[in-house]
Amino acid sequence: MDDLNTSTLLYITQTRQKNLDKLIGHRFTEAFSWRYYFKRVIVLFYSSTNNYLFKKIHSNTYTIGIPFDLSSSTGKSIFNLGKNYLNLLVFLFKLTKIIKIDMIRLENIVISGPPIFVISKIKKIPHVLWLGGYERKAIFAKYKKNLLTWFISKIIVIFESIIFRNANFVYPVSDELLDLVKKRFVKNVFLSPNYIDLSLFSDHHENEQTIENKISLLYVGRFEEEKGIKILIKSIKILLKETNNFELNLVGDGSLKDWIVNFIERNNIKNIRLLGLIDYKDMPNIYNMADVFILPSITEGSPGSIIEAMGCGTATICTAVGECPKIIKDGIDGIIIEPNDPQKLAEAIIYLINNRDLITKFRKNGRLSAIRRTKNYIKIHKYVYEQILKTFKV
Repeated sequence: MDDLNTSTLLYITQTRQKNLDKLIGHRFTEAFSWRYYFKRVIVLFYSSTNNYLFKKIHSNTYTIGIPFDLSSSTGKSIFNLGKNYLNLLVFLFKLTKIIKIDMIRLENIVISGPPIFVISKIKKIPHVLWLGGYERKAIFAKYKKNLLTWFISKIIVIFESIIFRNANFVYPVSDELLDLVKKRFVKNVFLSPNYIDLSLFSDHHENEQTIENKISLLYVGRFEEEKGIKILIKSIKILLKETNNFELNLVGDGSLKDWIVNFIERNNIKNIRLLGLIDYKDMPNIYNMADVFILPSITEGSPGSIIEAMGCGTATICTAVGECPKIIKDGIDGIIIEPNDPQKLAEAIIYLINNRDLITKFRKNGRLSAIRRTKNYIKIHKYVYEQILKTFKV
C-alpha cells in the first residue's frame, strides 16, 4: 500500500486568520489537495485572536488555529515571537500524544521553524520545508534597517543554518532562495514552482473590453510595507491626473489598512474599494471580474497570487522581485516594472488602459504559462514525500 495512504500530514502555514468563516490565502488550496493522497491532513495556521480555532473541513481534513501575536513595534514583535514559539511547541507535544504525525510540511522558518525543529528531533518526525520568501529582506522592508533589525537578521541566519540543514527536504521557490539554501550546504533541495488548483482557478472572463468600459484593477495580498501597497495607492493618485476610466479593488487586510483609508479620504479618491478578506473558494470569481492584477511588492519569493491571476486569465503587472520576472515574460504574459516607483506603475496601468488588445494577449498567454508552470507540482512533491516516508518506515 502507498505510504501516503496510511500516513498523517501536518501542514503548517504562516497564514493568519481571525476566524474560520472565511479561509484566506492560496496555501489552503494546496493543503486541502493533499487530502486525496494522505490518510489524514491537519492544517495548522495562526489565529490573530487569543482563541484556538478548530474545524473539520473534509472527512479526513482538519484545520487548527493557534493564537499568534505580532506588532508594528520591532521589540514587541521579538517578545511575541518567543511567546508564540512556546505556545506552538506546547501544542505540538499535546497533538503528537493524541495523533501519530508521520510528516510535517513547514512554510518558511521564522514564524514556526524553531518549534518544528525541536519537535521533529524529539519525536523523530521527518519534515519538509517549503521556502516561499526571503525572510531577512521582509524584516528590513517591514521594520526598516536599524541596529535591532540588523541583530534580528543575524539570528535568522542562525535559524537558516540549523533548520535548512536539518530538514529532510527543502523546496525554495526562486533562484535567489535556491542560492540561499545552497550557501547553507543543504543537499536535499529542489527548485519548486508555486501551486494553484488549475481546475479552481480557471478563465471565465466574458466579452472583450471595449474602449468605453472602465478597466477593473485588482490587488490581492497583505496590507504591509513589503507588499508595496503604499506604492500602489500613490500610483493611483498619479493615475487620476491622466484618466478616471478605472476602478481598483483591494482584497486583504493588514497593519496599513488605516493608512490606506486615510490616504483615500484625504485625496478624495472615489476609484478604490476595499473588499476585505475573501474566502479562497471565492477568489477565482474575484480574479475573473478583474481585467488587470497588480502586485507591487518590494520583496517576494514566488507569489501564488500572480499564478492564480494568470490561471484565471487576468492580465498582470508586477515588480521585478523574486521569481516574478521568470513567471511573467515582459510584454508577453504581462508587464514587469521596477519596485518602489509609483510613477512607473501609473504609466504601466495607463499603457494597458490605452492598449486594450494587450489585455487580451496577456490573458491568453498568462493562462497557458500558469498551466505549464504548475502542472507537475503535486507529482514532484508527492514523489519526495513517498521516498522520505519509506526511509522512516524501514
